[in-house]
Amino acid sequence: MQKTMNIAQLIHENIVSTVKKVYGVEVEAFIVEHPENRDFGDFSTNVSFILSKVLKQSPLEIAKKLSYELSEVKESLVDPTTNTPIFEKIDFVNPGFINFTISNVWLKYVPISIATDKKSYGSSDIGGGKRIALEHSNVNPNKAAHVGHLRNACIGQFLERAYENLGFNVEVQYYANNVGVQVVTSSMGMDKVKEIKPESYKKFDHYAWDVYAEMESRITDNPELQKERQELLLKLEDPRSEQFQKQSKLANKILLDQLKTFQELGFDYDVVIYESDILMLELWKKAFEMLKNNPNVYYATEGKSQGCWLVRLAQEDSTKNKVAEDSEDEVEEDKIIVRSNGVPTYTGKDIAYHMWKYGLLDIDFGYKKWSTDTQKKDLWVTSSLPADQNSGVSFSKVDYVYDVIGSEQTYAIDVVKRALDFLGYSKQSKNMKHINYGFVYLSKNTAKVLGMDVSDEKGFYAMKGRKGWGIKVDDLIQMVDDKLSADYGNFEYLRTVRNGAIKFQMLRPNTFQDIIFDLDEAMDMKGYSGPYVQYAYVRANSVLSKSGVDNRVFEKLDNSSLELSGREMDLLRTIYKFPEIVEKSATSFSPNILCDFLFELSKSFNAFYNDMPILNAEDEKLKNFRLSLCFGVKQVVENGLFLLGIDVPEKM
Repeated sequence: MQKTMNIAQLIHENIVSTVKKVYGVEVEAFIVEHPENRDFGDFSTNVSFILSKVLKQSPLEIAKKLSYELSEVKESLVDPTTNTPIFEKIDFVNPGFINFTISNVWLKYVPISIATDKKSYGSSDIGGGKRIALEHSNVNPNKAAHVGHLRNACIGQFLERAYENLGFNVEVQYYANNVGVQVVTSSMGMDKVKEIKPESYKKFDHYAWDVYAEMESRITDNPELQKERQELLLKLEDPRSEQFQKQSKLANKILLDQLKTFQELGFDYDVVIYESDILMLELWKKAFEMLKNNPNVYYATEGKSQGCWLVRLAQEDSTKNKVAEDSEDEVEEDKIIVRSNGVPTYTGKDIAYHMWKYGLLDIDFGYKKWSTDTQKKDLWVTSSLPADQNSGVSFSKVDYVYDVIGSEQTYAIDVVKRALDFLGYSKQSKNMKHINYGFVYLSKNTAKVLGMDVSDEKGFYAMKGRKGWGIKVDDLIQMVDDKLSADYGNFEYLRTVRNGAIKFQMLRPNTFQDIIFDLDEAMDMKGYSGPYVQYAYVRANSVLSKSGVDNRVFEKLDNSSLELSGREMDLLRTIYKFPEIVEKSATSFSPNILCDFLFELSKSFNAFYNDMPILNAEDEKLKNFRLSLCFGVKQVVENGLFLLGIDVPEKM
């Protein structure tokens, strides 16, 4: 894969080498960023302030010296594809920043690079084909997916495409807890909640949504039902039991409906990993044999956790009686991985699961294809049957593990990483990343629409699956479709625009912050939205179609002598950042950075489109240059939206 030039990375590398040459020290932890005021150049760095502490010199003195040295090598920093110098000047300003100004001549050749690279513009080979196990979505197969799951899936798909774009081999895993308490609750509901009829629903998982909420409400205040549920959970430990077969069938039926929902928005997966197969293969048994022989894993003989096995987490300076809490346990300083009754906790099983991902247990599932008709690429599912052991595929022994899981699981994930460290797998622990995205809450107005009690006048409300409070993804899709149809009619690219609106709205907030979901805002197609960016593509594509010019012309233009307007230079000074933005948004797990960029690019293009004659330009050379700008915007918007999981419409 051809690597597109990342100017920020080029600056970073040259600063590191220059500092080493001039001062003989290594420096890495400094910032290269775009100043808010373009009068200070296109890039600025704080490296002088970082070095000031080490060298005991003033930042201004260091900046003066480094800017001189960097200016000396400026002429050698040439774009190999166009043979043009990249920087016009490198200087310093008080109190010690070093500023880099991009050459106008180099900027004029950016559209040529885009026209040459096309869909590979913004790509990289830094991944070197290394494998990433990316786990996302993971909806419990007991009811329909809601907008919280949708945020998870949108972030996951962005990471899949962004890291593939960086040269990694990404394998998307969907964990299905088909023997968990939620599915048991739904299974009980199918037998006991007779007043809710499946034929009243368009989809089975919608029926399961209401059945689950009703059954959960009955169990909450009924000790007999609670006892029955626990007995059913115990029966699931035997895969030959009638309950196991019944529940597996129910879970698959609901899972298939969930996949149909995700299909409508263009999500797909490589493998579904069943919790039942994790139990059948006894991953935990082998992992525990390794863990309990480690001095940092111990059996508690006294105290609150007596009879439990724990991972040692407490530090010497830790606060005594510190309490941490997750979905299952209240623990003190160390983390319980096996309860006093001998049953592993969720975290304990998760340690074994991640050891499998890295191939550390010398055990693998069998695999078989599942023909769901919900995606184009093959979908595999795990199997514990000997007949499926020779499928020729494996999703174990990866180089990296990326888990898109809510922030409430941060503590449990940290325990998994610590356990890997204790077992001597420090590299695997370091390569395990938790994308702990924020919660999705409902706005007051949206909660009111759902029938929730909002008399306390809070600004937002939590979704509660056990009470049936939430926005189903299917319902959101239908509402956006209805609004688009009402406003614009049933146009050809309605599905494309709808998916653009929904996904962009999920990805534009900071990944790690909570969001408040509002139905009215979700259906707003104007302003900072997916359709606004899609429309920039349509506009650019329309101009190019009307021109009749062969796009290959743009690969061979000579733009060096052109005198350009402020609008044209503004557009160039925005579009060249794309490769840098792509890498930054991927490595920081922040699709919102790419959303911001695409919106700013679209605004800049619209200003250019409105102010500059394109097809009626003063001469042929300027016309072709402006058309090449249109092509550049068209291609970058298409490439960027693809990374966000969004297609482009040919017309709107």
